[in-house]
Amino acid sequence: MNNNATLAKKGEIASATLLNDSTTDVSAIENSWARCREVGLAPSGKPIDAVTSDIDLSIIQEKNQKIRQFVLPELQLLYNQIAGTNFMVAYADTSGVVLDAYLDEEFKRSDAGKAVIPGSIWTEDNRGTNALGLCLFSGKSQIVAGKDHYFRKLGNLSCFAAPIYGQNDEILGVIDATSDAASRQQHTLALVKLASKNVENRLFIEQFSDSLILVFHARHEYLSTTSAALLAVDEHGFIDGANINAKIMLNGLNLYNKQHFGDIFSVPFSAIINRLNSGEIIRIQDAMGSAVFMSMKENTAKKIVSLLTKPSFNKSVEIQEPPNINKKPTKPNFIAEDPILKRHLLSAENALTHGLPVFIEGKRGSGKRSTMSELSRRFLNNKTCLEIDCNQITSENYESILFGSSGKIGYFESETQSHPMGKFSLASGRLISFLNIEGLPQIVQNEIAQVIEAHQETDTRNKFAPINGFLFSSKTSMQDLQVNTNISDAFLECLIGAQVQLPMLEDRTDFDKIVTELLRQLSPSHSLSKAAMDSLKVRPWPGNIRQLKKVLRVLIANAEGQVIRNAIIQTDQNLSGSEIMPCECCSQSSVRKESCLLVKKTWLETGKNVSLVARRLGLSRTTVYKHIKNM
Repeated sequence: MNNNATLAKKGEIASATLLNDSTTDVSAIENSWARCREVGLAPSGKPIDAVTSDIDLSIIQEKNQKIRQFVLPELQLLYNQIAGTNFMVAYADTSGVVLDAYLDEEFKRSDAGKAVIPGSIWTEDNRGTNALGLCLFSGKSQIVAGKDHYFRKLGNLSCFAAPIYGQNDEILGVIDATSDAASRQQHTLALVKLASKNVENRLFIEQFSDSLILVFHARHEYLSTTSAALLAVDEHGFIDGANINAKIMLNGLNLYNKQHFGDIFSVPFSAIINRLNSGEIIRIQDAMGSAVFMSMKENTAKKIVSLLTKPSFNKSVEIQEPPNINKKPTKPNFIAEDPILKRHLLSAENALTHGLPVFIEGKRGSGKRSTMSELSRRFLNNKTCLEIDCNQITSENYESILFGSSGKIGYFESETQSHPMGKFSLASGRLISFLNIEGLPQIVQNEIAQVIEAHQETDTRNKFAPINGFLFSSKTSMQDLQVNTNISDAFLECLIGAQVQLPMLEDRTDFDKIVTELLRQLSPSHSLSKAAMDSLKVRPWPGNIRQLKKVLRVLIANAEGQVIRNAIIQTDQNLSGSEIMPCECCSQSSVRKESCLLVKKTWLETGKNVSLVARRLGLSRTTVYKHIKNM
């Protein structure tokens, strides 16, 4: 008991006694045994060795990847914290499937160690009474020690399990520890519960990364421990979410419907946010009179858009340098996570390897030029691609542009040229790309076809400097080019190779990544809220990536801070691509629809000031927020 008190004082297992589920009672074991008998299990028999296939395990692990990134560090820490030998720690999903496990060498050699492997299923109907299965069934932390196990062959083990809960009070998984030790059971369970609580808090902070995270507890020394309560609030003071600890500490107050900070605590949000942002720990009372200490998570302070006060000059103020127009531009990354585009690019690479041309078709702004650059980077290890805009080539100037001052004969017959060289000679050892080929005169089409044919004839290659590959692009599809009477048969024949069809922006599955990359190029310090990203996803993009880039520039210029929010998009119909729409629940009634639109328009007109909207329209702030929460 003294050891536990010492650890709690340090904040290491302070959350272990927060929930009233620290010990498995006798009735829980008895009820579990009864369930095992009902499914036909016999204590003297063997557990059912239920294991998923490798393919199913891989799918389940991928499905749980978001939570596993937080679980695995906790498992490793837990493995190092448990004293003694012959033990293991594991993480299982909501179906009781073990996804990750760490076993010491002695436990690996035991029968239990050979059974607890990734893919093994530890529900009660397969393995009898065990801590992991009982934890999933009850939703509470459990100890199943020695003879409490249904199967006698597991009677030499002590098992400890704690659930991981999500924001909506649903179980997301279970952390389990198993050893042959009969002592220090409560201490081991406290460590397991601490690990699960750490995962819950990390998931909470990740889920509400666009919100301010407020931390509070009845004792200020516990603010840095897992027993602290967490509240996520937006910049207006409306509560986005609360973790389990917050729901327990604020028991009796409604946190399930959207509430304002001022409805939960006795002071206005505007009265304390500046102090919290400056790093202070404040003491306030909730609406029921209970006093708590409160602080703000350091990594969220930067998310405050406007504190409505001038900076204090007796404190250090970070001075931001003005934008430098000579600053080295951010190197762009080519995004190609869309599976169809990825397959087309692979086909194009293979075609270039075998000396075949590549034809790229795509609508205005879909990324034809950047796709050509990416192919050049992949195929020739970052060498640049020589680009020709076919709209600039006519039947009068093509020979000097393509072949140089010595003309076509000079290009084919001379190994070196003393006169100014044309594009074909300059493209030696590189890829050459032709943009907008639908506008080429037929005479030029035939000359290009002849050059490509010459490159494919190996016995003539030594007469001129070879080009490593030919790329062509057009807004017109290959099918339309084939029926176009202005396109020669010889030119169409030379285009035979690989075909890359660039999808429309709204059809791409990697839309989020494209937006994130463009934002990184334009302004690395800015980010989009989830609601803003969702708004961009559903609007039409006839101008594709080029149009998206222009819209992002406008959003950056109008943003009131580093987070670009949906309200900026909704303010301008040119940005949203659609008019302001009523909430789904309000659209069924003409009166409610009109009121909803009035609230939304007033909110935008007042610069997104919830309090001012409430005063103007005579509504509560909660009512206003219900209408604007998805904007």
